[in-house]
Amino acid sequence: MLEDQREENAFQLNSSKASSFSAKKMRLDKPLDFKKCFSGGKRLSSPAFMIHYLKNDLSHGRLGIRIAKKKIRKAVHRNRIKRVAREVFRKSMFEGVDIILVLRNEKNYEHSRCYEQINEIFSNLKRK
Repeated sequence: MLEDQREENAFQLNSSKASSFSAKKMRLDKPLDFKKCFSGGKRLSSPAFMIHYLKNDLSHGRLGIRIAKKKIRKAVHRNRIKRVAREVFRKSMFEGVDIILVLRNEKNYEHSRCYEQINEIFSNLKRK
């Protein structure tokens, strides 16, 4: 009896964590949303990346990532950039803004400093 209650409590804690953060909600995936952000949004850039951002009417932020295969040939490296960007975005807790991260110049991108470069541009956006 006591064990059943503990299992139920543990399940409730896990379900509340899942409802507070949803990877599906944080994605910017519709082409129309990308167009709005590119055409009507503001820009912020660093040597390697550019961020396009636009306020939205939602209570949560959404992230879109664009990395051309022409610039980063290996899928492993492109996926690493995406993973790091999602993690930094999740930790930054942006609210009510659509953000698109674009790899601007592959020559200035350093694979070993991926986290630092992405964190730097997101912290610059947080200050604005």
